[in-house]
Amino acid sequence: MSKWEGKSKGTILGHKIFFFILNHLGLKLAYIVLRFVALYYFLFAHKSNKNIYFFFHNVLKYKRTTAYLKIYKNYYIFGQTILDKVALLAGVKTKFTIDHEGGKNLDKMAEMGKGGILISAHIGNWEIAGQLLNRLDTTFNILMYENEREKLKEYMQEVEIKKNVKIIAIKDGEMGHLIELHNAFSNNELVVMHGDRFRENAITTEATFLGKTATFPAGPFIMAAKFGVPLSVVFAVKETSTHYHFFATDPIEVKRTRTEEQTNAAVKELLGKYITEFEKMVYRYPEQWFNYYAFWKEQG
Repeated sequence: MSKWEGKSKGTILGHKIFFFILNHLGLKLAYIVLRFVALYYFLFAHKSNKNIYFFFHNVLKYKRTTAYLKIYKNYYIFGQTILDKVALLAGVKTKFTIDHEGGKNLDKMAEMGKGGILISAHIGNWEIAGQLLNRLDTTFNILMYENEREKLKEYMQEVEIKKNVKIIAIKDGEMGHLIELHNAFSNNELVVMHGDRFRENAITTEATFLGKTATFPAGPFIMAAKFGVPLSVVFAVKETSTHYHFFATDPIEVKRTRTEEQTNAAVKELLGKYITEFEKMVYRYPEQWFNYYAFWKEQG
């Protein structure tokens, strides 16, 4: 399995160019420029192409030609979600709408008064959901590694207008993020985490996903068990150029664990529920799973 280094694709220059286009020419024209960017990745991003092809051809069993077309579409939609995020955070005039499927489940979580974990995957655009779900009147905290494009993060903070999203940084060898998590939960805030990617030396667990053995990070589920906070599986997927669909499961109440045996049992149960929802989304929106790494064990 290839190793993820805690860094996302994208450059400061690229984001600034698209921000200029968005601000002065609008989202539609930015989408046109994006087609050429997606084509570049389709032609030259050989390593990620190999992994996406494995997903479409070997896992979902698409024919070769269809699988290659899906690779291009995957890059194009991924770029769209980035543009949408920049446009919304920077206050560019847009008409994004969102359907809430399970929105009341997050209201229920807020009423518990414990805060909670929203666990997602690299599907669609969960950051859009965080900006559009202002009706919850709560803060969303995003857990990410400190080295995940620090300059890009600073640039986004410069152009960002809406401030209901905070970042909790994980620094290698330090535990400061646990204090921030404790404070967030104490303030009845929500913490967004991903369950489909991990770094080397992270605590992991294996499970069957889409019929093949895969490795998942145990961290999000361990945190839910150790802090004793509810967990909801959430996704926000793109359905048209300006419309998103938000999904949230009924909050899973998690009892605070005291022993390693209790924690392991909780992780197994929570992971199973997460995978069930994750598979549903992948089958429904296969082009919107933006995974560019070797995910299954048989990929080596």
